Amino acid sequence: MIYLTGDVHVKIPPGNWEQKNIESEVAASEKYLKILAKYNISCTLFINGICFNKNKEGIKQLLEYDVELGGHTYNNFGGMDIVRSYITRKLFGNIYGPSFYQKRDIRKTKEAFEKFGLKMTSWRTHAFGSNNETFRLLKKEGVMYVSDLIGDQGCFADKNGLIHLPLNISIDQNTIAYGILKPENRDPFSSSCTKGRIKPEEWFEIIKKRIDENEREKIPSIILIHPATMAFLDDFQLFEKVAKFLSKYESKKVSEFEYNEKIKSYKE
Repeated sequence: MIYLTGDVHVKIPPGNWEQKNIESEVAASEKYLKILAKYNISCTLFINGICFNKNKEGIKQLLEYDVELGGHTYNNFGGMDIVRSYITRKLFGNIYGPSFYQKRDIRKTKEAFEKFGLKMTSWRTHAFGSNNETFRLLKKEGVMYVSDLIGDQGCFADKNGLIHLPLNISIDQNTIAYGILKPENRDPFSSSCTKGRIKPEEWFEIIKKRIDENEREKIPSIILIHPATMAFLDDFQLFEKVAKFLSKYESKKVSEFEYNEKIKSYKE
């Protein structure tokens, strides 16, 4: 089973390298969904709540496709920069910040969904910046599914009953080398890193092998491929190949995950 996901942002200050070179991420997401529609693939896009206010018409276009929209914070922690990130980690041990801030941000995101007539049942925290408090708050706000963890640990339900779908396939932004080799693109934590990464086609071969292995073992493949990355990389040429490959398998949205699909354990 394939669970394909993408992350969609309104803006990442002080100016994301990818965003400077493509249309809006919402516009890129429509191109992404058009390709998935061609191959009959379902997906979940985790989107900033502010996008519903900033790009209403664009969101309406996305909803014409076989897609679920999940929460992705309201606006990336309110424009987190390096200084604020450092202070937040130092004081609270977590990039998302203290409980009161998380609660306000989650509710604000949920309200943006509801004003648009949508129910927010799935979630991914921007930059995977969640902690146990995040999960407790999400459950209280009606979220049932979260995909914030990375690694081959299997899907599970936590003590709150929140179902976790950890990403178990190599992430495009974390793996592919692309862009111009210059000092600002050498940081391994940057989405535009060109150092210590592999070629796009090599990444594709790795994910094909891993997904095939998961299918043989009846393990769901939880995948993150960013619309913005695919747009900037080669205007979705590689993504078309990925979609064609994924079309061999059944796909579902995150909120369609069922307990009998390899829930490993009930973790405390």
